[in-house]
Amino acid sequence: MKEAQLYLRLTSETEPQHVADALLSEVNDEESWASIRLPDDALPVLTRTEGPDLALPDLIFSFTLSDAAIDAVTTTLQRPENAIDKTSSSFAVFTRHVILEGRDTVRLFYGLRKLPSMSLDQFHDYWLNHHADYGRRMIPPYSYHQLHADPAAAASLSGTLDIPASTLDGVVEVDFPSVAALVAQLTRPDVAEEALEDERKFIDHSRSMIWAYQTS
Repeated sequence: MKEAQLYLRLTSETEPQHVADALLSEVNDEESWASIRLPDDALPVLTRTEGPDLALPDLIFSFTLSDAAIDAVTTTLQRPENAIDKTSSSFAVFTRHVILEGRDTVRLFYGLRKLPSMSLDQFHDYWLNHHADYGRRMIPPYSYHQLHADPAAAASLSGTLDIPASTLDGVVEVDFPSVAALVAQLTRPDVAEEALEDERKFIDHSRSMIWAYQTS
């Protein structure tokens, strides 16, 4: 079953929690969830590249792909109180690979773009069948999910959702019980050095984005 994620940039008048609650209520899917971006000063340990296609979403909404869910999302986002910036919002369709199970309240969102020298299939293969071993070794006791993008599936829905398809090639999700736990994990020498060195073999860090979100 395919999964869709909305990466929503909201207008200044729109309340993120209100939009999250509305989407969760209307889609009414046990597998759906919403995450709201933590403030810019919440994670000084994280640095990120700025650019037109690297604007972090204010809200991420994930749901199992179906016609009913698409209709519910479209109806919800058409309401004035849920106004989004359509030009800087986007969506993606993924296949989820659960490397380490689990869910928690603080989610690391790592939106990946592949090295230009790799095909999408090569990128997904290396990530899942080689790099995932670093996660299995370094990430416990936390969760580790890989979301592999399906650009063709996303392109088929771009007109229906009236927002552009994302150019992300994949997403890493790792959940933590607190921001402090996330910071402690990211600053471990083996994570900050060994895993990062392997990432350089397949991830274009200059075009990837990373931040933390509060999940409901």
